[in-house]
Amino acid sequence: MAKFTGDTAKKILANEINVQTLLHQHPEYQEEVLRELSIMKGSYDLKRIQAMMNKYTSSAKLAGNLIYKSGFNEKTVNTFLPNIIKARMALHLLEHASIAASAQSPTKNVRFNLWDGMVLQRLLFSKGFERKPVSLGLFNFCWKFVLNKKILMPLVNQKGIYCFYSKALIRELIRLIGDKKCLEIAAGDGTLTRFLNDAHARCKATDDYSWEHYITYPDFVEQADAKAALFKYTPEVVLCSWPVPQNTYEKHVFKTSSVKLYIVIGTRNPAFTGDFGAYNEAEQFTMELNERLSSLILPPSNENAVYIFRRKEH
Repeated sequence: MAKFTGDTAKKILANEINVQTLLHQHPEYQEEVLRELSIMKGSYDLKRIQAMMNKYTSSAKLAGNLIYKSGFNEKTVNTFLPNIIKARMALHLLEHASIAASAQSPTKNVRFNLWDGMVLQRLLFSKGFERKPVSLGLFNFCWKFVLNKKILMPLVNQKGIYCFYSKALIRELIRLIGDKKCLEIAAGDGTLTRFLNDAHARCKATDDYSWEHYITYPDFVEQADAKAALFKYTPEVVLCSWPVPQNTYEKHVFKTSSVKLYIVIGTRNPAFTGDFGAYNEAEQFTMELNERLSSLILPPSNENAVYIFRRKEH
C-alpha cells in the first residue's frame, strides 16, 4: 500500500494532481473503486449514479476535514487520503456514467429519417457535427416539422454536444462580456468560444482534455485545467457550458480575485450540471437564474438554465 507525505496530501487536496495521474499511480485503488461500482452492473440509472456520487463526495469531505484538523499528521494522512483518492476516481467514472445515462433513450440505435436528418443538419450544423449559431426564428419554424424530436439530444450527446446556441444567446453574452478579458473553462470542442470570438469577443477556450474519448479538441482549445487557466489568464469574465455535476473545478472561479462575472449555461437539475455546493457557498457573488437567457438555449426545455454570478461590490 502506498505511503503518503503531507506535501502529497496538500497537492491532492488542492487538485494539483489530476485524476489521470492518480489512476496511473494507484491502480490498486482504481480496482477497488471499480469493484464498488460494479454493483451498478452497467445499468445507467441517474438516481443510483447521484446516490453514489453523494456517497463518495461525503466520504472525501470527511477525510479532508480530518486531515486538515490533524495538521497533516502522517498517520492521519495515510489513513484517510486513500478515501479522497478513491472518491476522485469514482466521481470521474461516475461523471462519465452520468453522461451515458443522459444519452440513454428507448430510441437507441435509431437514426433520424431522411427528412429530419436533412432539416436538422442544415439548421444546426455547418458541416458534420460542427455546430453553427442558430437563428431562433428559423429554429422555431423548422422545429415543428421535425418528427422525432426526442432522439436529437441522445444522438448528439455521444459527440459531446449537450445544447445548441441561438444567435440571440450569443448576442446577449457578447453584451454581458463587453470588452472584458474572458475565459471559457471546460470548453470541450470550443464551440461557444468560437462563436463569441467570431462576434469580436476576447475569449480564451481551455479544457483539461479529460473527455478525449467523446470530444475532438481543436487546436485553439488550450489544454489546461480550470485552476491553472484561471491563474494564467486572470480573466474578468468566465464562462462554462454544461459543467459536469459536482465537479471539482467551478469552485476555483469563485476563489479567483480577478473574476467579476461568471456565466454558467446548463440545467436547473444538480444531477445533470453544475457544482451547486460551490454556487451556494460563493458568498462574494450574487446568483441569478436568468429566465430570458435560459429561453435562448436550444432545443427549448424547461430544464435549460443560464446562471449569472456577479461579484458583490464593497
